[in-house]
Amino acid sequence: MNLEKETQYKILRLASYAGKIVLQNGGEVYRVEETVTRIGSHYGLHIECFATLTCIITSLTDKKGEVISSVERIKERANNLDKIYKLNSLARNLGEYDLGTLALKLREIDREKNYSIRINILGNIMGAALFAPLFGGDIKDIVAAGVGGLLIALFNRLASMVKINGFFINVVGGGICSTVAYIFYNLGYIEDVSVVIMSTLMLLVPGVSFINSIRDVIAGDLVAGNSRVMEVTMIGMALAVGAGIALKILMRFGGIVG
Repeated sequence: MNLEKETQYKILRLASYAGKIVLQNGGEVYRVEETVTRIGSHYGLHIECFATLTCIITSLTDKKGEVISSVERIKERANNLDKIYKLNSLARNLGEYDLGTLALKLREIDREKNYSIRINILGNIMGAALFAPLFGGDIKDIVAAGVGGLLIALFNRLASMVKINGFFINVVGGGICSTVAYIFYNLGYIEDVSVVIMSTLMLLVPGVSFINSIRDVIAGDLVAGNSRVMEVTMIGMALAVGAGIALKILMRFGGIVG
């Protein structure tokens, strides 16, 4: 397939853009590289891709030996498995789209809005509340954990609006978990703060990132895998610091048992 240089560059940019969408929404590095190379192969181009958590570098060499390269900087990451699923389906059915339609589909997936604030709040409430029975909690613990989930959802919404640093978000989130549990304990509503704290903290535990770090390491992407491990460790430390500081302050001013 003989393609003009401008067309080759467009394909490279679209492949890089597709990889960026996957990485920004929680995809593994090997999946990013597979998506990029798959798009290139479909159009008869051999695209090399190197991805880390913060950058995607892609390049191709044309028949004249000239190298065309592209660099995408990744500044924000989230977890949206629906977008990854849609893009994966798109990459496996490239024969149904021309370049113009493919570009439109990629932008459509990228701009797709997340769940509404109401759905997000409901999911956080149910998530925290339903963890309580797994830790041996009763109906009162379920209610208290649900309130903690509500406050976590509202804080995360506020943090996303004002672009607060991720480490600070997790520190405050850990503090909210401990504070909610203490308030309900101090009111005599629950008998053990640990169940409520653990149930609410589960909303903030980076489970997907931890699993992805293991998969990246197994796939041989040691740089990305170790980077994810460090990211998960930092999040865990932030949650522990936040919860610990809040408990220390509450114990000093009001005392807490359990």
